[in-house]
Amino acid sequence: MNDNIISAGKLMEILFSNLNVEDSSRAASISSEWKKIVSKIKSSPNIDEKRNDNLGNNISDHSKIVDLKNGVLLVEADHPGYINLLQFYKNFILKGFQMNGNKYKIKNIAFKLSGARGFAEESIEKKEADGIRMAEIQIKKEDECIKPAESEFLSKRTNKELPQELKNIFENIEKDFAE
Repeated sequence: MNDNIISAGKLMEILFSNLNVEDSSRAASISSEWKKIVSKIKSSPNIDEKRNDNLGNNISDHSKIVDLKNGVLLVEADHPGYINLLQFYKNFILKGFQMNGNKYKIKNIAFKLSGARGFAEESIEKKEADGIRMAEIQIKKEDECIKPAESEFLSKRTNKELPQELKNIFENIEKDFAE
């Protein structure tokens, strides 16, 4: 048998060896708690013409938990409208976790649009590189504009001495300071 070939059983063992049952159970538990809390959201007659008792279920169906790090729950929604609703009901959701014992120590909730890059994924180096590239392009454009005017000015300037008018002005200034 070739040394580079791995059996399917061995490949499955390698793939599943990294899975942690505790993490999977924790993720399922947080997700379940999220759905329970969010589904309790009901719209207020002050906001809508009539009360929408399905609002929480709609929000729950269009959002999902992506990550939990340092007490910040990252939630993804599939439409900006749902992100607005989640932000509006953020305190309600945080209170819901607290009332259920807050065993996951959730202190804050951050929201992102599905398919959009999350705040933690943004590369600072990429932003800096983009900024440097834009600055270089701007400098190049400015150089292209300045070079012709500069060379024209230098070509016209054959006499390196100041014009007599300026010499007289400087002499008068020197005399005023000497007095």
